[in-house]
Amino acid sequence: MEIQSIFTKTNQLKISIIDNPYDYGEFKICFSLVYSIQNIEGGDIAKKVGRYYEINSLQKDVTLTLQQPRIGSYNLSCGPEGLFVIGKNEEKLECNIIPLQFEEIIPEIIYSEDLEKIFHPIIPLPLTYNLKDEFINIINLDFKIPSSENNFFKIFNNFIKVTNIKFNNTNGHEINFVKKDFEQDEYKIFLDENLITIHYSDYGSKVYSIITLIQLFNFYKTKLPLGIIEDKPILRWRGMHLDCARQFYTIEEIKRLLDYMCFFKLNRFHWHLTDNEAWRIQLKCYPDLTNFGAFRGFKELIPPFYGTGYHKNGGYYSQEQIQELIHYAKQLNIEIMPELDLPAHSWTLLQVMPELRDLSTNIQSEDVGNYPDNTINPAVEETSVFLKNIIDEVSELFTFSIIHVGVDERPKGSWEGSPKVIEYMKENNISSFDELQDAYMNNIINILKDSKKITAAWNEAALPPHNDIGSSGSAGKIDKSCVIFAWEHPDVGLMSVRKGFQTILCPGHKTYFDMAHNNATNERGICWAATIEVKEVFDWKPLKGYELDEKENVLGIQGQLWSETITNKNYFDMMINPRLATLAEIAWCSESQRTWENFRSALKNNLELLSKMGWKFHKF
Repeated sequence: MEIQSIFTKTNQLKISIIDNPYDYGEFKICFSLVYSIQNIEGGDIAKKVGRYYEINSLQKDVTLTLQQPRIGSYNLSCGPEGLFVIGKNEEKLECNIIPLQFEEIIPEIIYSEDLEKIFHPIIPLPLTYNLKDEFINIINLDFKIPSSENNFFKIFNNFIKVTNIKFNNTNGHEINFVKKDFEQDEYKIFLDENLITIHYSDYGSKVYSIITLIQLFNFYKTKLPLGIIEDKPILRWRGMHLDCARQFYTIEEIKRLLDYMCFFKLNRFHWHLTDNEAWRIQLKCYPDLTNFGAFRGFKELIPPFYGTGYHKNGGYYSQEQIQELIHYAKQLNIEIMPELDLPAHSWTLLQVMPELRDLSTNIQSEDVGNYPDNTINPAVEETSVFLKNIIDEVSELFTFSIIHVGVDERPKGSWEGSPKVIEYMKENNISSFDELQDAYMNNIINILKDSKKITAAWNEAALPPHNDIGSSGSAGKIDKSCVIFAWEHPDVGLMSVRKGFQTILCPGHKTYFDMAHNNATNERGICWAATIEVKEVFDWKPLKGYELDEKENVLGIQGQLWSETITNKNYFDMMINPRLATLAEIAWCSESQRTWENFRSALKNNLELLSKMGWKFHKF
């Protein structure tokens, strides 16, 4: 048996069964999609959870009409993923899967290869860059450092080994450090004929000064220009979010991303650890969350979402691994903020702990991703105990001062029909479900305050949803200490700031790196928010429209990689690189400093070094 999937000229997905030895109706085709099925011909849906489907095949061709992308066409991410066939006795049948095909092809974008002949090679661009047209030769790329700095320089080993730079205690051009009373992350580099002197304010600025030198050495090779570099960032929070629920990434794979972040002076890693599809963080208070919620497969409690396939697959992060990663990140001047996505986005959690719902409810809700009843119930006594236990344990495990608790895309009907909710609202004089969400949030904020932690959440925690996608939000009554991540629309960030919340700007149409770069057929990614080319990230002006006093509440900006489409690890690099490097430029230097022509040339140069480290990149 062979299965062939093809998008037709009418944008329907046709799944054809070739050389079929079985009777139709006696087997199921199982797979996941990134767009929901709207209509089916030639088969029927035997099971659906989220966007995982089991289809009874009733004839040779099964034709699916899917949700329509905003660009009106589909790409390589839009076909069936993790496809397998199950027989009438629930056994896996042998089947050859033919790669996805298209009847009509939208051609690839052809990008210019032209580069500036003269450009500043450092990314992000320093505040001032006064280098002379005078050089000294660096013999054997040797640099002499104080022996007291040996351990510090070890954190740069992954960069150094691909540049042939050598830091030692005996010979070479000397590097000295001088501590100064500068602003956070501010540094100055004095490049003199016999000495490199670095003035730095704190650990971060010390790290960034060496990153700047590595990029400079990588560009000039065996010579070094004389002059002065003065530098500091415009934004405090320069972040990257990775969704480790939809797909599991090993600790080594995450370390590789952290290295990339450090190379471009990003300082916050937002670790998305739970969602509808998995629970990835080991908690000693509830071991079954990872025993059963961290693995997916046809015969597992959690079905094979987003390309998992028939066999058991997945993983979780032990507390020892988490501590290891926190230590590694701190060496790179990166703080790790964990996220537990609650109260919605909790389908997997509720399969393991159904007692966190009111099982007497008479209404079934469904979220925007088609997950039924995926929201924990704040009126259930077990929920209060659960929240206190997990928050206390996570607060002790993570050293960073901020814990993210989700609060996005809560389905409108999630708490309707629950007798316990109705009773709780009457007892506490709560008049709406949005007010109930605010009460839930304020409870979490207070629990985290007891652990000396600050709460963070997506923008629906503080505001009504910007778009009507069947979700609910806030009634405007949560504690102003909550840090808001404004993802839905640029206007949401401005609204959050004007309501007095410290805010991270991360609008989907500029910072969601799971979006396709363009509408070419051979691209990967989805496009509900936009298609995002590297140049479009560069053109983003995050602080446009903010008054001077309002900018004080903008902590920074952040890129996001949601992992629904990363069904093969080979796709990871080209979704991130170089869009994340481009976001780093936006986060560090003012728009009046930067030009696309200079940045593009500097980016090409630095990508040569990253390519030696194994990073692939999307053209731009």
